[in-house]
Amino acid sequence: MQPLLTSTQMQEIDRRTISEMGLPELLLMEHAAIGVVKALQKRFGSTLPHTRGIILVGPGNNGGDALAVARILDSLGVKKIFVGVLGNSKKLSKSTQKQSEILGKLGVPVFWPKKPDRELFESCDWIVDGIFGTGLTREVQDPFLPWIQKTNQFSGKKWVVSIDVPSGLDSDTGHPNPLAIQASETITLGFIKQGLVTGAAADFVGHLTLEPIQIPRLIPFSVEAFLYGAEDAVKLPQRRPTSHKGTFGHVYVWASKEETQGACILSSLGALRSGAGLVTVVGEKETLNSLRKRLPPEVMTQTLDEKLFESNAGVWVQGPGMGTKDFEKPLGYLEKAIVKGWKCVLDADFLTAMSTQTKKIQSLFKKADPSQIVLTPHPKEAARLLGLEVNQIEKDRFKQVKKLSSQFHCTVVLKGKGTLIQAPSRPCIAVCSGDTGLSKGGTGDLLSGILGAFLAQGLSTESGVPLGVYVHGKVSERVTQIMGHPRSTLASDLASHIGDVLAELEKP
Repeated sequence: MQPLLTSTQMQEIDRRTISEMGLPELLLMEHAAIGVVKALQKRFGSTLPHTRGIILVGPGNNGGDALAVARILDSLGVKKIFVGVLGNSKKLSKSTQKQSEILGKLGVPVFWPKKPDRELFESCDWIVDGIFGTGLTREVQDPFLPWIQKTNQFSGKKWVVSIDVPSGLDSDTGHPNPLAIQASETITLGFIKQGLVTGAAADFVGHLTLEPIQIPRLIPFSVEAFLYGAEDAVKLPQRRPTSHKGTFGHVYVWASKEETQGACILSSLGALRSGAGLVTVVGEKETLNSLRKRLPPEVMTQTLDEKLFESNAGVWVQGPGMGTKDFEKPLGYLEKAIVKGWKCVLDADFLTAMSTQTKKIQSLFKKADPSQIVLTPHPKEAARLLGLEVNQIEKDRFKQVKKLSSQFHCTVVLKGKGTLIQAPSRPCIAVCSGDTGLSKGGTGDLLSGILGAFLAQGLSTESGVPLGVYVHGKVSERVTQIMGHPRSTLASDLASHIGDVLAELEKP
């Protein structure tokens, strides 16, 4: 998995690379600039020399990278470039000043504009954002704010490339301060910054490309977060010819109330399509009688009684469509599942109900191993559990998912773009698969079933939960290709295409 670093950690690696390993700062700038130029060449191909561009230069080393981009492009015959250095000329970093002097000797014009010119932006083909790097912690103000605002007016119309981090974005949290450049592509340098892969960052980063820029892949400290990708997706246990339905585990799904019966049906479908050998919906007899007409024929039903836990092994999925009233009975059965040693995936209404009894839940969860219980809140559910507002969750998702995991002594899946998975005393894992096709009711219920199936088939929580989140996202991407647009995706469509993604994972 790719390590995700904070701005402080990246600054320390930069310092060690330059002062202890002896790699000159100007050399690192050169490789950063080459990475940005490669991105422009990929986008515009042989037409690049005939394009018009704007390069926005800040006072720090990010601005030095941008000035080096201007020099390399000039050497490649790209002459129609406006290089604008923003801010106070006396506040340029040493290396940025040096890059400016080199451009002067080469006769490449550099301007110190007071305010953005609309005609300049209208006539350009691309914009390089080199205003701020990873060190920004304060709110963006004049003279930089108008340039970010003007760039964003043309976002989607012009190709915008941000160097390292979209200017204005907090590289630790992915939260804009108070706004940030809306890039088409971000060329991040050295290592990926953790704020680029979750939450609001998705609205600003665009396509994310890592350029190592010759920084050694040595990290002299423990890393608190990693990015999960295709190369990390583990394979499910091999299905031997002698396998049978008992080989691949049993997932038990708590029945939904009548008005939301589709929720437990989708969870059941997710479990079946993800390879669980047996899936049983459990509930009151009356509820099951109503539900039986809608359940797939492969799904069994069982009334709530003590015989439920006679099975030696199972995975307990509870919450989708459950309702939030009469919480004591669902809680009592969850406790039985925990005592039995079953892994438990808790979602939706269960999370809402437990937010009113957090102390009782915390006491119960302490009886279990942290890997035994998986909570899957979306930001609103997470906010209820922590007694916060949703914007407080989204402002620093890494901080809040860690707090949830610690308080409830379990594994937490904080859903959203750049889903975060956190277990106590373990690094956070970010999973970025998926698209806006997941912005539909029922997709979270399906995820609960997928997670339940992977755990039932013998995967550990540590490997099965990230895999489930990854597969869920990739299925949505695939369905978008089939449907033509993510707006048309249904949760039931996702269930039908889980097999396609699993087949891809199993290719040698």
